[in-house]
Amino acid sequence: MDIRDLQVFLAVTTRLNFTRAGEDVHLSQPSVSVRIRQLERELGVKLFEQLGKRVALTEAGRLLEPYARRVVAAMDDALHAVEEMQGLERGTVRVGASTTPGTYLVPAIIARFKRDHPKVEIRLSVRDTRQVEEGVLGDDFDFGFVGGHLVSGEVEVIRWITDEILLVVAPGHPLAKRRQVRLRDLQGEKFIYREPGSATQATVSAALQDVGVEFDSVMEADNPGVAKQAVRSGLGIAFLSQFAIRTDLRAKTLRVVKVQGLDIKRELKIVHRKDKHISRAARALIETAKLNSVVRQFGGSLVTD
Repeated sequence: MDIRDLQVFLAVTTRLNFTRAGEDVHLSQPSVSVRIRQLERELGVKLFEQLGKRVALTEAGRLLEPYARRVVAAMDDALHAVEEMQGLERGTVRVGASTTPGTYLVPAIIARFKRDHPKVEIRLSVRDTRQVEEGVLGDDFDFGFVGGHLVSGEVEVIRWITDEILLVVAPGHPLAKRRQVRLRDLQGEKFIYREPGSATQATVSAALQDVGVEFDSVMEADNPGVAKQAVRSGLGIAFLSQFAIRTDLRAKTLRVVKVQGLDIKRELKIVHRKDKHISRAARALIETAKLNSVVRQFGGSLVTD
């Protein structure tokens, strides 16, 4: 059985679309179809079926998928193990990160790592926490940085950095003149919320539910940059990660308002599959990230903001 056929099969199971799967594995749609037909002939079963305009897995395809993932993951682990013989002079590390760490923390960590290990290739994908977890479990990523709750027990979790989520307003907003407000002072305000898959929004919603309040949403933003621009434009106010607003506070384009009785914190985490072989290069990148968290804890800065 050709390992490449299994890789193509897994791409189609993920996308359920031959054209998009081909983009993921750098093959044309006809080449993907040929690979799938070849695998089906070898196994003597149909792996996919057409349901209207959709592609769906057959029962045989669903049975094959977990075995195919283990085979491909084992091959990747073998390649990583061989790469370790070359030390940190070569290799590739695939990293997934949810929006806040992926945008505001991880690029600087990678830059610091690359100064010491310039020949190691880093591939960073920024997605929401759920998608990062799925990517770690599916071996799309060697490990991930996340800020939200994880569902699977197959994931090893390493505590990384404590994040605080703060209420921000535009400098011209009436609340900007006040150092502290009460929850009831926020009634009637329009809030910019993050999208439902956001770990930041899940943390905020849980904290507000704990104190028994709910605010009106005027807009949902799919990333912190859009939310900040909406706040600066006077559309509303928002709860955002301290890491997302550092440069805005320095530039005085946003103001933080303390909310009495509301302290929203969360742990950013590093996650990897429990049974996965972690390459030497991946371990070195994780150690760089952990060192960065220790330096921050004592008020220093390992990387340039």
